[in-house]
Amino acid sequence: METRINSPQTFQRFHILHRILHMVIIFNFTFLAISGFLLHFSGFGWARFLIALMGGAGAAGWLHRFCAVFLYFGILVHVFWLIYYKMVLKQNFCGPDSILPGKKDVKDLFQNLRYVFNKGTPPLFDRFSYLQKLDYWGELLGMQSMGITGLILCFPEFFAGIIPGFFINIAGYFHFYEAVLAVMYIGVVHMSDTHLAPDVFPMEKAIFTGKIEKQRFMEDHPGEWKRQQMINDQKLL
Repeated sequence: METRINSPQTFQRFHILHRILHMVIIFNFTFLAISGFLLHFSGFGWARFLIALMGGAGAAGWLHRFCAVFLYFGILVHVFWLIYYKMVLKQNFCGPDSILPGKKDVKDLFQNLRYVFNKGTPPLFDRFSYLQKLDYWGELLGMQSMGITGLILCFPEFFAGIIPGFFINIAGYFHFYEAVLAVMYIGVVHMSDTHLAPDVFPMEKAIFTGKIEKQRFMEDHPGEWKRQQMINDQKLL
């Protein structure tokens, strides 16, 4: 993915499609979490009150399913983009711009730990840091297990004819506790690393505007910055 210069001080970081898909994830994940937890805790008065505001348990259930379907539609669009990226644009999934984990991410992790304890210099992150890759893969893979268990819970009679009945109970446990894990990860790790960092507080705007300022580019992604400078220098020769 080539980084294109927009102005002397800003650089293009995210494609418009990725920004739209990110908004799709934000809205649907939020409503999935709210409706799902309210339905799970519907035995409590506060949950019943909020469910009533949503139109009742039936409406909350349909909202949950609708958001799940729309979220998976976003995943399919992303998969088609990856196919287009590879087959049409002839780009490589590997390399410094890749979202795939690699040896450098392991080195960056230990280098960052040394830096945190004042034992070394900060790692030279490339286009994506190891935490950003963890965000991506944790979400992408987590959605698959959430989707499978969600389907089982949505159509219990159908799946009861295919798998043992206790699997449906297991699916319920997996679905709930993975949702708890996802909300905790997004609320603690993703928010603190991405939006609550001192240099971007109260919000990281790049994923919404698609642009990153030159100074932040140099500080947060020095590996990619140096590589782009080398490419630009070669073009001038």
